[in-house]
Amino acid sequence: MNAERSNDHRSLTWNEFLKYRTYRRGFQVASMGISGLVGLVVGWEYISSVNIDPTQMIFGFDPLLAMGAGLFVFTGFCALLGPLLGNFFFNLLVLRSKRIPFRLKEDLFLQHVKKNRVDPSYQSFANPVPDYYGEKITSLHGYRRWLRNCAAYRKKRDEFLKT
Repeated sequence: MNAERSNDHRSLTWNEFLKYRTYRRGFQVASMGISGLVGLVVGWEYISSVNIDPTQMIFGFDPLLAMGAGLFVFTGFCALLGPLLGNFFFNLLVLRSKRIPFRLKEDLFLQHVKKNRVDPSYQSFANPVPDYYGEKITSLHGYRRWLRNCAAYRKKRDEFLKT
C-alpha cells in the first residue's frame, strides 16, 4: 500500500499539477467574492428587518454606526469562509480521483519551495524577496524563473554583505 502511495504522485505531471493549482486558486478567489456578496445580502436583510430605536445606544455607539460595523464584520467573515468553500468544491468537482496524487505532488512542491526560497531577513525596498511562498508559480517556466530570481536575490544580498 505504501509503495503504491509513493508512486501515486507520478501519475500527475508537473504541468498538470501547476494547472490544477491555478484552477484551485481561481475557485478560492471566486468563492470568496460570492460568499462575501452572500454575507452582505444576508446581513443587509437582517439589518433592514430590525427595528432600530435611535435613542438607544448599542455598545455605547450610535445604532446606525453599530449596525454598519456589524454588517462590515459579517461580510468580512463570510468572505474569509470563501476559500474553504472554494477548496471543497475544487476537490469535489475537479480533482475527484486525482486527489491523493495532487496532495502528494503538492507536498513535494512545497518541500522544493521551502528548500529553495530565500531568507527574508535581508529584504529591502531595493531588493524585495521573490514570492516567498511560491504562490505565483503557475508553470515550469515560472518555477525556473522563480529559481533564477531567488539566485539573483542571494547574489545581491551577498554582494551587499561583502561591502
